[in-house]
Amino acid sequence: MKEAIREYKLISSLVYPLKPEEFFSTFYDKQPKYFAGNFVHKCDKLISTAKLDDLIANSELPPASIDMARHEPSISRSNFTFKSGNIDRGAVIRHFQEGATIIFPQLNLASEELADFCRALEYELSCKVQTNVYLTPKTSQGFKTHYDDHDVFVIQVEGSKKWSVYQQAIERPFRGEPFKASEYSAGDTNLNFTMHPGDCAYIPRGYMHDAVNVGDQPSLHITVGLLVKKWAEFMLEVLSEVAIDNPKFRESMPAGFAHSGFNKDKAIIHFNELMSIFSAEANFEEVFKVFKDELYRTRKANIKSALVQSSAPIEVSDLYVLRENFQASLRIENDNAVLSCAGGDLKFEAKAYEALQQVIVGAPFAATLFNGFEITEAIEMVQKLLAFGVITLFVDLE
Repeated sequence: MKEAIREYKLISSLVYPLKPEEFFSTFYDKQPKYFAGNFVHKCDKLISTAKLDDLIANSELPPASIDMARHEPSISRSNFTFKSGNIDRGAVIRHFQEGATIIFPQLNLASEELADFCRALEYELSCKVQTNVYLTPKTSQGFKTHYDDHDVFVIQVEGSKKWSVYQQAIERPFRGEPFKASEYSAGDTNLNFTMHPGDCAYIPRGYMHDAVNVGDQPSLHITVGLLVKKWAEFMLEVLSEVAIDNPKFRESMPAGFAHSGFNKDKAIIHFNELMSIFSAEANFEEVFKVFKDELYRTRKANIKSALVQSSAPIEVSDLYVLRENFQASLRIENDNAVLSCAGGDLKFEAKAYEALQQVIVGAPFAATLFNGFEITEAIEMVQKLLAFGVITLFVDLE
């Protein structure tokens, strides 16, 4: 199945005036870059202080939904939560008045606009994307100078914030590799810029940075985290696949190998033999497919309007279409056509394979596409695809 040429619509709007190809070759995973004014007509559609106000006032607010930070004096969770761990809404507002930044971690899980934004960026970059939202009072600073263990895009929504990006403290740290202030200093300044509404910045992992509100109103920005797959993870998966098929990799290390006088000669010979086997048996294509399918399965399904559309009977003439930014792979496995997509694997009868191929190409279709089935069976498959967010009703806007 041939994959359609991918367009970088969202990336283009984030990195303008650079072309996506120039951004990927020069900056992505390499060095920071500031982009002025690209999102000025779009950022307030993603989030606003008014929306956050409504969220704090009216939503359930589970304990993980809010965090706070302040450069000096520091603030801990006990300052804005009850003994039960639940959020003390009044304390959140009071500490905000006293200079603490309010943080909404992974707000894309609760916001339709941010969820759609993340899906679009996930589609273009082939990585998990999450959004943390930060509301900082005027003249305040949330975090001390630090680096992140993942790349980020920063989008300024309201107010102004001055950013300083310093040297790269550690080159491409692993996810979960902690920042330790005692081990790293900011070093030389790489970039200085003040972000205003609509401005964007890209900061790769490992680059030290800090930011302070310099405006006369609160600063609201979105940090878009890019949780990428790394070559080390890929190679470990390749090794796992080789080890499953070759018992030599599952042999025990020599008895007493930790002794100070252990003779390593035979161990080195065995190690070199394993390296030769690995080189000969490593299967790029197999693991590449595993990585793609895992990415598809772990995305969050978009089932907006699925309940409403499922409440009406499906007519044979109704047209459906693949959801925007939907990613999936299709294969035959154990006499089933298996669709790996957001939320997991969906199984159908093997004879539905060709019809499902056409579904994921993206052209509008009716239930009659499944022409090898009785119409009631075909409608049942359409309902299944609808329920799991694969398809939605087609609306012709022309």
